[in-house]
Amino acid sequence: MKRALLVSYVYPPMAAVGGQRIVYFCKYLKRYGWEPVVLTVKTGVNISWDSSLLEKVRETRVYRSVTFEPVLRRELSQSGSRPSYKPGESPAGVPGGGSLLRRLKRWFRWALAVPDHAIFWVPFGVLKGLGAIRREKPQVVFSSSPPVSSHLVASILSRLAGIPHVVDFRDLWTLNHLYEQRGYPAVVRAYDRFWERFVLKKAAAVVTVSPGFSRQMEGHVAGRYDCPIETITNGFDYEEGQVQNVSRERGSDKLRFLYVGSLYADFNPAFFFEGLAQWVRDSGLDRSSVQADFYGHSGIDYTEWLEKLGLGEVVTFHGFKSRSELLPLLLEVDCLLLFLGFSEQVRNVIPAKLFEYLASGARILAIAPRGVTSELIERHHAGYCICQPDQTILATALQKIYEARKETPVREKFRYIKDIDRVFLTERLGHLFDRVTASRES
Repeated sequence: MKRALLVSYVYPPMAAVGGQRIVYFCKYLKRYGWEPVVLTVKTGVNISWDSSLLEKVRETRVYRSVTFEPVLRRELSQSGSRPSYKPGESPAGVPGGGSLLRRLKRWFRWALAVPDHAIFWVPFGVLKGLGAIRREKPQVVFSSSPPVSSHLVASILSRLAGIPHVVDFRDLWTLNHLYEQRGYPAVVRAYDRFWERFVLKKAAAVVTVSPGFSRQMEGHVAGRYDCPIETITNGFDYEEGQVQNVSRERGSDKLRFLYVGSLYADFNPAFFFEGLAQWVRDSGLDRSSVQADFYGHSGIDYTEWLEKLGLGEVVTFHGFKSRSELLPLLLEVDCLLLFLGFSEQVRNVIPAKLFEYLASGARILAIAPRGVTSELIERHHAGYCICQPDQTILATALQKIYEARKETPVREKFRYIKDIDRVFLTERLGHLFDRVTASRES
């Protein structure tokens, strides 16, 4: 059986969503003639931890190297308490200006964290990876980002070992939808682009998680790099889902919303909260008949603002829960929430949670611009996507969800959609490995 070295900074017990993609590739690659071997970190930096996913890939050999992230560790240690949400406030703008000391600190940070905070993992990862390659003799190296330093590790290993490198972008690099917010000056952008060119120049193939990302990359590499672009989205593991079958009795008229995952500055629930409060007031509903649960990390404290909106007893933030605890909840609620905001810059983004949402069969209420996410929801008749900041449109969708909740059958299992099945998606990756290794041998 051929072997593939999968390089990813993010891997369990880190509970970051990117680690799931690697785990499920590891789980199913053997079915398609490829034995996975993982190269990752020993003690990386993350805000939540969950080792349960490691049980799914107990036979996978994992090589863990030391790492060093002074910038990210310092930022997490200084994060302190969460600021309270204030309506009308925009997220932090593009950094710039300030005193000479402030500018020097910013330049020092860029020197330590461009292309990203994991840059100091590169020498340790390469050394550990060379040992893994000597022992395992893989035919291909695959790296997944963010952080993009994973690609630097894999590209160097690919060059040294003479094996093809497949680059996997869960988020894009210099085409990232949040890239402008980093405020890089021209010289830092040029430095970042240098490393991106370094990786793409020798890449045997590029994979992205969104057809929109793939279109962006096709224009980015055209005429400059000789590497095919392929879309392999995130997905849902139906073997895992079958274990999680649950049912509930509709003993009350309570309308239940659920959000799973972290909340970010731009991907926040502010518009939804305002619309929900207005809809509850205008419809004359008893607030006790509506419930919205949020599971995951949030950098903003909405408590005070929710009280002012009259949603203090409606909305509950529960903090982080493991994936095994969350999956059954997807089948129990009336509506699943997704927040991307309205910026055109995120039109090509597909949140990984959307595939679990689609598989659950529950209605989805998404706040997102017209793009690949809205297209997926429409294609599978999965719910509503509010594509413009119009509270009237949101209120109409909320009313339809409320009226339809009693007509919706209780879901006892996840619905099957082949295109999002992790087995099918891993098969496509296995075939890609076959192609890039065959072309190298010919």
